[in-house]
Amino acid sequence: MTRRKASAGGWVKRLWQRAPVLTLVTGGAALLVLIFALRLSLAVWHWNAAPTDPELAGWMTPRFVAHSWDVPPTVVLQALALASDGSGRRMTLDDLAQTRSTPLPVLLDHLQARIDAHREGLGP
Repeated sequence: MTRRKASAGGWVKRLWQRAPVLTLVTGGAALLVLIFALRLSLAVWHWNAAPTDPELAGWMTPRFVAHSWDVPPTVVLQALALASDGSGRRMTLDDLAQTRSTPLPVLLDHLQARIDAHREGLGP
């Protein structure tokens, strides 16, 4: 009985000869598993990063500010003196400042102060 020396790619060659479609499907599935494992590891790595609040900007909508700063929408609506009727859903902070003839930095500072007061427990 003679023993054949197995080459590194010999088992792949044998699998390909016996079942080429199944070998191709298995290889594709293994590739997908590797891709998703890489994406999961990158996501877990980013989960450990400390959350930071984005800087307030004129392009943001009141709804986006409430969501990204993790404050109740009523805090943002009260700070901007808006009704919660949904009529200004797509209005940006820049649009609000222009409508009210208020400089955007003043509006942003006021909104920032109200958010800070809410987080410290002083606001609604």
